[in-house]
Amino acid sequence: MLTPLRHRAYVPLATLLCVLSISSLPSADPKKSPGQTEAPLALPLEIKRVTLDNGLRVVMNVDHASPTVAIAVTYDVGSRDEEPGKTGFAHTFEHLMFGATKNLAEGQFEALVVGRGGFLTAITAVDRTAYYMVVPENELALGLWLEAERMRFIDVSAASFEAERKVIEEEYRLRVANAPYGRAYWRTQELAFDGCFAYGHAPPGAPQDLARAKLEWVRAFHAAHYGPNTAVLSLSGDFDPDTAMTLVHRYFDDIPRIQAKPFSEPTLAEPRAERREVIQDPLARVPGLSYGFVLPKPLTREHDALRFAAMILGDGERARLPSLLVRDKALATAATASIDEYNFATGPGLLRMEIRFSQDATIAEVEKHVDAILNDLAARPPSSEEMLRARRRLETALALRLAWTRDRAIDLGKYELSFGDARLLTRAFDRFAAVTADDVQKAAVKFLDKNRRAIIESHPAPKKPDADVKTAAGGAP
Repeated sequence: MLTPLRHRAYVPLATLLCVLSISSLPSADPKKSPGQTEAPLALPLEIKRVTLDNGLRVVMNVDHASPTVAIAVTYDVGSRDEEPGKTGFAHTFEHLMFGATKNLAEGQFEALVVGRGGFLTAITAVDRTAYYMVVPENELALGLWLEAERMRFIDVSAASFEAERKVIEEEYRLRVANAPYGRAYWRTQELAFDGCFAYGHAPPGAPQDLARAKLEWVRAFHAAHYGPNTAVLSLSGDFDPDTAMTLVHRYFDDIPRIQAKPFSEPTLAEPRAERREVIQDPLARVPGLSYGFVLPKPLTREHDALRFAAMILGDGERARLPSLLVRDKALATAATASIDEYNFATGPGLLRMEIRFSQDATIAEVEKHVDAILNDLAARPPSSEEMLRARRRLETALALRLAWTRDRAIDLGKYELSFGDARLLTRAFDRFAAVTADDVQKAAVKFLDKNRRAIIESHPAPKKPDADVKTAAGGAP
């Protein structure tokens, strides 16, 4: 759900900003491996965890730096829980959960938050859906009551469903059909997970599925996935934990458990050959290449090593892809590599590489250089300088993100839901410090192999009517 109020209106943790400043300092000995010679930085987050009798997990982190509190509710439901022909339901409830309830008329939920000086929105991913708001600290009771109200009494009526169906259709039109390379972004995921519907289809779903969806299907999906025993309530900001728990018990204790439908983890077939498709994109001004590599699960040594690999390959101007393709060869205007952490939290993930060509560059020429860069990473460990740079950028990005109570509440909910303990978030710097250059090389050999990749070629094409592009599943990158 997109609102005009997605700004950051609160002060970051002073302690985390200290971490951020320290993490930018150079190593005393850049020739040594930072993963072996330097003590890891600390993430100073105090976290309290409670589980209610109805299964609701509560995670609390107090921060008095700003008189606000972030409230997030993360549900164990995403696009992976959908069925063929019934996609887009998790995304639909991202919208519907802001609607009318037993005690709130349509539009009142958002009006109450905004009217009290807060802001709110939500995200839908492959393996979770999160709703969050930031309110003044004296409105904590209101925020908790609102979350309990929609958890228990959301109105899934024919009128509300039809209204949101039209909103989602327009959102698709704006963010995919009329977005350069928008279809390529989601098609990369589908092709990378070819044969695995749960992880392959895009979180926003296929427009044609939502167009023919029946109300009873949508209601059944809600009944199976949205309840206290499938949710994590996370709080971060200026509040008293005892007062907060009194309110949590008052508003959430009486919400009954649901008969949840657990996710059945599919077995992924080992890729044995490159998968490639060509998309004619009427909005693309120049050709582009989109790469996707399926990753091992997070919090594993191999996954952490591949986070370093993504940094070394395509994060920042000094990374290998932009250094060669953009600066040295002038074959591309942009070249990036990243781990798709937005869409994937608990299951296998995706390493993406995106390249946008210069006017005269060819597919064959660009691909030759990309292959050389990947082959070099697999042939020899990255340098100590590259490892240090990658580690510092990972630390800085995480410290900067966690400096905001909104993102902290979201990540605490994600870790509690996905890994069973929000406190694991505080060990991220330890994991980064443990990764060695040899780990990165070995992970590149195993997971960035040519036969494991999916590639989408995007080529400029004459613009077609909107109706002609509605068949592509997906939403905005």
